Amino acid sequence: MNYIETERLILRDWQADDLLLFQQMNVDSEVRRYFPDRLSYRRSEIVFHHMQQEIKTNAIGLFATEVKTSGEFIGFIGMQKMEKNKWFELDEMPFYEIGWRLRAEAWGQGYATEGAKAVLDYGRKHVDLPIYSLTSMKNKPSINVMQKIGLTEYRTFNHPMIRSGHPLEKHVLYKDNHDTDQ
Repeated sequence: MNYIETERLILRDWQADDLLLFQQMNVDSEVRRYFPDRLSYRRSEIVFHHMQQEIKTNAIGLFATEVKTSGEFIGFIGMQKMEKNKWFELDEMPFYEIGWRLRAEAWGQGYATEGAKAVLDYGRKHVDLPIYSLTSMKNKPSINVMQKIGLTEYRTFNHPMIRSGHPLEKHVLYKDNHDTDQ
């Protein structure tokens, strides 16, 4: 099922054919340069099935994303509910995190911004929690997308799942201030 369409993109349910490309994307060191590690094929498969179930259950999640004209899978854009757990806790939780991850071949074409704007509009109509986005302070491309879609810097923090002193430990949290009641 297609959930969101933009001028150039379709954000949809995950299909079996997406799995291998998703796995290949997650072992690409360039794609994962702002993460502390790459995902194995098995870990990617687990995440893949979790994302499928999340969308099926809630009609929102990290949507598989394809280019309209070619049908080419380029990654995901969407939002996921973030709740406190034993590994990761922020005072702001629970909230929805808007996020994206694209295959390197899709970078530099404005796809992340285009899709994230549409997801933000969709999320504002379908979720009842605040919307945030977070990334490593070093991830300037994602920070640029956050700013382009109208999120504002909220605060910085040390990511609890990244070891102390790691170059990616320092993160930034951006917030959607569209609805000030959030």
